[in-house]
Formats: sequence, C-alpha cells, structure tokens
Amino acid sequence: MNVLLTCLGVLNDPMLLTLASIVCLIGVYGSFSVARHAGRRDVVARRRWAFLSLVTAGCTAWATHMVALLAFRPGMQSGFEPTTTAVSLLLAIAGIGAGLMLTLGRRERWRRFAGGLVIGLGVTVLHYVGQAAYVVRGHVNWDLTIVWSTILVSLPLFGLATLASVERRRWISVLGAPLLVLAIGVLHIGGMVAMTLEFDPRVQLPAWTVSPDILAPIVAVVSFGLVTIAIVGLRLTVAAKAKLRYERRRLGELANLALEGLAICEGSRIVTANDSLARLIGISRDELTGCELSALLPNLDFRSLPERAETDALLMRRLGQPLPVRVLHNAVDLAGRAQTVIAFRDQSERLSAEERIRTLAYSDSLTGLANRTRFQDAIATCVSEHQDNGSPFTLLLFDLDGFKDVNDAFGHAGGDEVLRVVARRARSVAEDHLLARLGGDEFAIIVRGSADPLQAAAIGRNLIETIETPIPIGDEIAHVSASVGLMPSQLQSVSADDLTLAADLALYDAKANGRGRLRLFTPELRKAAKDRLSVGEDLREAWEARNFELYYQPQVRLTDDRIVGAEALIRWNHPYLGVLAPGAFLSVLEAGPLALPVGDWILRKACADAMTIRRGGQADFRIGVNLFAAQLRAPDFVERVDDALRSTGLPANALELEITENIVLRNERTIATHLSRLRKMDIGIAFDDFGTGYASLTLLKQLDITRLKIDRSFIRDIETNRKDQGIVDAVIRMARGCDLDVIAEGIETRTQADYLRERLSEGQGYLFGKPMPLTNFRKCRHDSPGPQLSGAVA
Repeated sequence: MNVLLTCLGVLNDPMLLTLASIVCLIGVYGSFSVARHAGRRDVVARRRWAFLSLVTAGCTAWATHMVALLAFRPGMQSGFEPTTTAVSLLLAIAGIGAGLMLTLGRRERWRRFAGGLVIGLGVTVLHYVGQAAYVVRGHVNWDLTIVWSTILVSLPLFGLATLASVERRRWISVLGAPLLVLAIGVLHIGGMVAMTLEFDPRVQLPAWTVSPDILAPIVAVVSFGLVTIAIVGLRLTVAAKAKLRYERRRLGELANLALEGLAICEGSRIVTANDSLARLIGISRDELTGCELSALLPNLDFRSLPERAETDALLMRRLGQPLPVRVLHNAVDLAGRAQTVIAFRDQSERLSAEERIRTLAYSDSLTGLANRTRFQDAIATCVSEHQDNGSPFTLLLFDLDGFKDVNDAFGHAGGDEVLRVVARRARSVAEDHLLARLGGDEFAIIVRGSADPLQAAAIGRNLIETIETPIPIGDEIAHVSASVGLMPSQLQSVSADDLTLAADLALYDAKANGRGRLRLFTPELRKAAKDRLSVGEDLREAWEARNFELYYQPQVRLTDDRIVGAEALIRWNHPYLGVLAPGAFLSVLEAGPLALPVGDWILRKACADAMTIRRGGQADFRIGVNLFAAQLRAPDFVERVDDALRSTGLPANALELEITENIVLRNERTIATHLSRLRKMDIGIAFDDFGTGYASLTLLKQLDITRLKIDRSFIRDIETNRKDQGIVDAVIRMARGCDLDVIAEGIETRTQADYLRERLSEGQGYLFGKPMPLTNFRKCRHDSPGPQLSGAVA
C-alpha cells in the first residue's frame, strides 16, 4: 500500500493523473457515442463512423496512457522512443478493434464478455509496449507478480464494461464507461507500481529519443481531438434523442388514431402506446409506458416469430379474463434506432361471430336442436370410435304422427309451434344425449355409451308418452304422437349410412303398424325393404307393359239380389305368378310414384267400363272406385274426376268414390274441401272399412259422404255373435240418423244375407260373386231375382 501511495503521490503528478482520467472518460464517452451513431446510419456511413469510433477508442487508451506516463517523475533524465510509441498506438487500435468486432451485433452475453477481454488484452499490450518505449538513464526492473495480478484483475473489468455498455437497461448501460476507466486505471497504476528504476550514469538516452516536452503537445492535440469527438458525439446523441422523441411522438399520435391497439417497443419494453391498447388492457397510457411485453403477452416469444406474420395470443388485462387478440409485429427505424411496432387486434367479436356462425351451421334455426349436418358428423364419429375401440351407442329416429293434420288445421305457424314444443319435450327426455332435427317432423337421438335395446326402448317409450300430451296452440289444442325406430351399434363394422337406414326401416315399420309405436330394427326389416324395392321395380315394368287390369265385384240389392253396381278392383296380371290380388302389391303401389298415374287410369277405366254396361241395358248401373291418398292430395283432383266423367260420358251420379279412414286422417282439411266439391257435382262418396281404424264419429258430420261400408270383419260371425249384431245395428241406426246409405261387405252365406236384408238395402260378397273381369261380369249381370244370378255366377 505504501508503494502505491508513493507512486501516486510522489512519483506521479496528481494533476496530470487527474487529466489522464478526464481524458479517458471523455474518450470513452466519445467512442461510445460515435459507435451508437454508427448503428443508426446506413451501411456506407455506418462503416465510416464505426472506423472513427474504433480510432477514437484506440486513441483514448493511448492518450490516457501517454498522459499518465507524462505525469510520471522518475527523478532522472527520460524520454520516449518514437517508433515504439507509434507502434503502441497502432496496437491499441488493432486490439480494441478486434474486441469490438467480436462484440458488436452479438446477442449472446458470453460473446460480449469475450469481446471485452480482447479489448482488455489490446489495452494491456498498449500499456506495456508504451512503457517499453519509455526510456531513462538507468535500468528498469519489473515485479512480475504485480504485473500479472493487475492484468488478471483488469481483464474481467474490461469484459464487464463491454457487457454493460450494450445492455438495454439504462441503469446497467451507464456503468460501462466507469468500469472501462477503472479497468484502464488498474492496469496503468499496477504497471507503474510494478516498475522499479535504477539510475546509471553510464547509460545514455538514444539519439532519437523524444523529450516529454516535445511529446506533450502531441498528446495534447490527440486529447483535444478526443474532446472534439466527444462534443460531436454529444451533439449527435442529443440530436438523435430529440429526433427519436419527435418521431416517437409523431408515430404515437398517428397510432392513437388507429382503432387497433398499437405499442411502440424498444426491445421488449414499451416506450409508448395508443389509447386503444390502453382501453383493451384497462390501464392508462402512462402506466403502459415502460411495461415489459412479457407481462402483457406471457406465452408469446416475438423473437421466434417471423416479421409481419399475424399470431393468435392472449392479452392479459387488469380485470377480467385474458382477451383473445391477433398480434402483428413489424420492425421500424426511428432516428436511426431499431424499434418494434406491435398491433393488437381484438378477436373477441370475431370469435363470437365465428361461434354464432358455427352454431347456425350446426343448429336448427326453428328448434335450436342440432341439425342434419351436426347429426351426420356425430354419427360418423360414433361409428369411428366404435370401430376403433368398441364404444357402444344407439340411434333412435322418430317422427310425428298426425303432424300434417296440424299444418292443415293451424297453418305453418301452428306447425312450427308444435315442432318447438316437441323439441323442448324431447330435450327433457334426452337431455344427456345428442338430439337433432333432421328436417320436417323427423328427429334423431344418439345415445352414447350404451347399445342396450332395453335402455333405448325406455327412452323411446318415455319420448312417445311425453309427446302425446296435448299441445295448446292459442285457444285450441293439437294432438300428435310419435313413432320411434331403434338401431343399436353392432359387432360387425357398418357405416353411418347403414345404421341410419336401419333405424329408418324400423321407424317405417312402426308407422306402418299404427300410431305411437316403437320398433327395434331386425334383419327381416331390411329383407322386407328389399322386397318392397323389388316389387316397386316390377310395378313400374308392369305399368309400362300395361299388365294391370280391373276386376269388378257385384253390389246387389238385397231384396231381390239384383245387381245395381260394382266395385272396381285392380289386379296385376304377372307374367310368371299369374293374376295377383291387391294385397300382394297395393301398399307398395300406394306409397310409390305410380300411385297418381295408376289411380287416374283406374278412375278412367272404371268410368268407361261402367258406361259400357249402362249402354248394354242397365241405365241405373253405379260404379265404385277406390282412391289412393296421392290422388286426394293432388290440388287438381276434382278437375281430374270431372275430366274422366266428361271423356267417358258417365253421369256424375253413377260414380261412387270410396275413401278409407287412413286417407282421411292424413289430410283432413284438403280431403274435406275435395269431397265437398265432388258432392256438389252429385258424385257419391263411400266411407270404406268404417269402424276398423281411428276415425272419430265427428268425421260423419264434417265430411260430405253418402254411404257407409260395413267392414267384412263385422259380417263374418253376424249369425251367431251378438256383439257383431249390436255393432251392425248401431251403425245402421246411426247412418239413418245422418241420412246415409249403408252397404255391407263380405256376405258369403245366405243366412248372412237374410239377416241383413231386413236391416239394409245393399250388400256385396262372394255369395253374389267374386271380383271378375269385365267380360265375365257382363255375363253374370241379370235383372232377375237371386237364384238365376247365383246360377250365372256358378
């Protein structure tokens, strides 16, 4: 310590040492300022300013060293060897330049620290080469322990100084210059303390030695140049900061006009932000200034994102849930400094709109249930999971019985209300399962996790019971029921379409066998469907080949067995199976596309044949024609009937159209309108199979009918069964009270005919004749009493 104090206080001029420190600080500041300015210029200018910064740094170290040597008073004649002194300056510039090249532009801290070590080595070489250029009349001895100790202490300081000077945090970067001055001071003072001089008069100074008095002005000029550069650097820094503040303010004003949130950042720190971003986060703009991006976007690393690429992120807000935003960042240059502009676009409305669109795309707008698209996706997923890991599920399809009547009675608004009520009731039954409306009055339920038919059947029965509850529509009540088809997942691999088709077949069978029924799919249903398809194809071929023909069954007056009319019945003259009765194909024909054209053909053919019989001598002959539902659904049905009568010449009162209860119940309002118009034309309307279906007695008041046909099921045991007798008597009395005629079907014995003769006027059955072609019918027609008719038929 005494040696150090002696060196500083006795052997060195304190004023010059202070001047050396000042020169070092000024030079370091100047070189740093010029280096920062170089980073703000274009490529060509950057190289020039970087070179100036490099020279400034080397000259700073050299001038500091030379001023410190000039401050040294060895007590004997001394001087400087000029060549070595110049070489020391060049070595300083080269060493510091190598360190700066290693440091600048590097983000890794270890590279910056290593660059500082290289700069320290350059300054060390400068120091000891410079001291080697210092000559005296004597001998120089070195304490190598002190030399290496000061070198080892100063080098980390150089590394820390370089590391601190390029840090973005201001309180760290301001430490760069003091640490660098400290490192240079430790290196110089340590070297001076380690040096011992011994005067020797025999040693002479070299002839080319430069006196300190001559070197001092040179060092002064260099120092003055460093001061000038420092002033220039200061002006550049002040101007750059002013320009940066101006451009930031201008950019901030422009950003504040934007609807999107905008933040201008330096590195990861926000330097300014607009009002839109402040509103998004819920804090003021002043509070945003200085915030770290990582606090606002904790899960986003901008360094890994491509520039100008939009990215989804969550923006942390002061209150409430994180806000979904779309983030875009772009690098800009403000006053030569690299800045990043980050745009924050609120995505909550877009996501909400997408969710609404997704809801609309996968939901039924009327009922709010899943729609067909959502159902198809769900059933496909269930099939895939079942194939992958055996996950069981069950599909239920159901539609409404009597819904068309609701539409006819209450209009589409009433029908929509019924569908909404049914959807709510079905949701209460299947709240844990996917419920979808497939279209019209058809719905589906997917029961996941179970393929147990009993569990699905329980859901189906509960569904039927719930839906059958009367539905109020305004001041009136609507009655609907549901039919359900079930299809559990099976062991074998099947497609979603196959499963849906199987459930649909079960539903079809449930509806075909009445209202409010539930049917589990069985393989025979698929066979029956294929049979129906085959029959349908054969029917089309038969229609094209004209293989249909009409048979006629006599209708007689029971008092004298005189034929008064006939019922036209279709037959299929099959090329291989012979003549087929309607039971073999009529259900397929009625449900297919041929129902309307075949029905029109039956009507025209029956009218033409009836006219032939009337011209043959029986002017009061009446023909009965059964109607298909498709005919009565046709808007121009009445016109079709009128055209058939006109084209054949048959009087309207000679035609009797027969309808069944099932047809009436499908479209009561339309049927009533058509029947009313037909009755005004004087066409007879017979209600066939009365008492065997679901029709209520109110239909007798609402519909314009002229005749009731008592079904054969009530005639079969009428001689012995008192219940059949009571039903027939009640129907006859009711018909008379309503001014309706009555005819009995299925009379096969004389006893049955005798019993009925006293109660009604007409009948038909095998007793009087089976259905027969027109030729045979004309032969059996006879105006005489029963025995001769029976003989003709026999």
